[in-house]
Amino acid sequence: MNIAYCEDEKIQLEYMEQLIRKWADEGNDTVTYFGYGSAKELLFEHPDSFPFDLLLLDIDMDGMDGMALAKEIRKKDQKLPIVFLTNRSEYVFEGYEVGALRYLLKPVEETKLFSLLDEISYALVKERRYLIENVGGETVKIPVDTIYSVEAKGHYIRLHTSAGDYEYKKNLSEIAEELAKDQPGQKTEFISTHRSFLVSLAAVERVQRTECILCDGSSVPVSRNAYKSVNEAFIRYYMEHGDMCEK
Repeated sequence: MNIAYCEDEKIQLEYMEQLIRKWADEGNDTVTYFGYGSAKELLFEHPDSFPFDLLLLDIDMDGMDGMALAKEIRKKDQKLPIVFLTNRSEYVFEGYEVGALRYLLKPVEETKLFSLLDEISYALVKERRYLIENVGGETVKIPVDTIYSVEAKGHYIRLHTSAGDYEYKKNLSEIAEELAKDQPGQKTEFISTHRSFLVSLAAVERVQRTECILCDGSSVPVSRNAYKSVNEAFIRYYMEHGDMCEK
């Protein structure tokens, strides 16, 4: 789950990150946390789209406040769940204008934050896509958004995922067709880097002439013919979704 928090007090940013990571550790969830010290910083990093599953906004910030930032975001994204953090209640009615999901009063109570994160996580799971594959004689459900890369090995493929590797009998064209159901413009998008490899653009840390370096430090080869299209796809994806590798 990708969670962003915009707050101009550094100590509050760090405290929220600690709480969110505690929630993730207790529930065995994977969280990518984005912290921004101002509305200006968030909009500079993401001028056109917002690659978050949840956005937490402090209302009382210097410069552009959280309410004004939410109004700017709503011009481009009507669906992003926004939760305001404040120590004042008079903003509640104004929040309806931007479709605020909820308000949390400062100081944020751990139980209320965890309840909110559980709610968002449950909603995401309901929308999550899976591959249902026969691996070693067992039927396995593999979340598409955990897949880093796919490698063809003769009549078999190897899925490299955040939960480990899966190897089973299938050809690359079949798996490419299944994975393409998410494309284009989704957070999980795959591209061919080589005749024997597919890679999730969300998992790419950087593109080099001969290989892609992934978020977990692994790499996949990039053929000479594929380099231009892979690099352009990576740049486009980054501009649309931001850096999806965990910070």
